[in-house]
Amino acid sequence: MSLATAPPTAEPAAAAPPASRRALAQMLVGNQVQQAIHVAARLGIADLLGDGPRSSGELAAAAGAHPGALYRLLRVLASFGVFAEDGERRFALTPLAELLRRDAPESMRALALWSGGVSYQTFGGLEHSVRTGAPAFEEIFGTGFFDYLAHDQEAGARFDDLMTWNTAPVAGVLARYDLAGVGTIVDVGGGRGVMLAAILSAHPAMRGVLVDHPRVLAGARSVLEAAGVADRCETVGADISRWVPPGGDAYLLKSIVHGLDDGEAARLLTLCRQAVRPGGRLLLVELVMQPGNDPGPAKLMDLLMLVGCHGRERSEEEYRELLAAAGFGFSGIAHTRYGYSVIEGRAA
Repeated sequence: MSLATAPPTAEPAAAAPPASRRALAQMLVGNQVQQAIHVAARLGIADLLGDGPRSSGELAAAAGAHPGALYRLLRVLASFGVFAEDGERRFALTPLAELLRRDAPESMRALALWSGGVSYQTFGGLEHSVRTGAPAFEEIFGTGFFDYLAHDQEAGARFDDLMTWNTAPVAGVLARYDLAGVGTIVDVGGGRGVMLAAILSAHPAMRGVLVDHPRVLAGARSVLEAAGVADRCETVGADISRWVPPGGDAYLLKSIVHGLDDGEAARLLTLCRQAVRPGGRLLLVELVMQPGNDPGPAKLMDLLMLVGCHGRERSEEEYRELLAAAGFGFSGIAHTRYGYSVIEGRAA
């Protein structure tokens, strides 16, 4: 057969642009960088460098690590701007590394410890959750998320630290929120009370009730006392899925509803509706799912809910429906620069 009569051949597929390959490669190795940061945080390397640069050998001796292995870890992190290495294998803090110090004003150590620990293990079961719709956490750990935290003291403390870190920036927003007419506010599942302490500090005539699992409340008293509001705040240990304290003018729930399926969420909000005074308010502080292809914190958090529990992130319309199912009218939604929104309902 001559070349003139040869059958046509398929055109070769166009190569992906170099920038696309680099972008995807960075995503695929992200877990390696995450783990490196997590280990450095667990070893307290940033704290050990608080007084100035130190050699990898000195750091290894202080942290209880293998000198050669620690050097290899820090060399990688230095290439990402977390720590800086000089020509003598000495390492120093960088702006990124400063955020891993315990006492840094905006420390992200709690996030590094949690995201690289239990959260990392759980995300390893993402395929299980996508195939079954069931939480990978229960498959991996053999129990529900909050039952696990109740029995593993280290994990429970790490999670409480994370929630405190996560709540602190938003607490200032709620402290400035219009709470006219609220004499008593009930923080449902409020953890150590960071948000409630900020609200009470901004409203000297207001009283508060903090309700959560007794395990969590153990760390609340010091937070309330440090804010000077302990004399105006009652702490109540309870299972909020079964009961919430009655008589509040407003019920506040931050990052609670997103961890529940629709039925559980409606039951909890119904408990709040039954407990709130006539005409009272409901304040949900949650990430709100936005449409379109733009990235957003709610989309990644939704995957975390998929693998970790039975909850999910919701759109504004879905929150409207949820409030209506519990007997609350939708009053409005206020977005904040921290990604969270305040969804407000009124007792119908």
